[in-house]
Amino acid sequence: MSDVYEELTEYIIQNQRQFYRLAYSYVREEQAALDVVQNAIVKALEGYRSLRNRQYMKTWFYRIVVNESLNVLRKAGREMPCEEEILKDTSQKEQLRQDAQYGNPENVVTEKPEELYTAIMNLPENMQTVIKLYFFEEMTLLEISTVTGVNLSTVKYRLYQGLKRLKGYLKEGVA
Repeated sequence: MSDVYEELTEYIIQNQRQFYRLAYSYVREEQAALDVVQNAIVKALEGYRSLRNRQYMKTWFYRIVVNESLNVLRKAGREMPCEEEILKDTSQKEQLRQDAQYGNPENVVTEKPEELYTAIMNLPENMQTVIKLYFFEEMTLLEISTVTGVNLSTVKYRLYQGLKRLKGYLKEGVA
């Protein structure tokens, strides 16, 4: 086996919880999230030769996870039910990234983490992706640009607009 393959398998093993958390944030069902991660791993291991530069392994694999998650949602054609314990686990304030430019997430977080999660799920899919990758997966805006395949200014716009909408949802009690 090649060094890239071994490095990829090590990376997957070390970060499997983050991949599951991201997949779960999309599909909101334990078994579906596990399937997403499993399918992403299979695709990555089968297509590891397409990874041209090792420094992009993180964004390359996250893109596979996001695409697999979206495929599951498209196939389901509807939103999947959510298990409350995992829901609370994925939206705890401790897991939110602190950011000087876009504000402290604690200013947006309510007493009930479920409200924040519901507010995030009310956002358009493209804004959800940026917010999840930025705050929960602690990716840079440039990495998010690579994962989503859109230019950097669009990622910045989606993050800013998403945060603006989240604040509005939480103030209005829409969540």
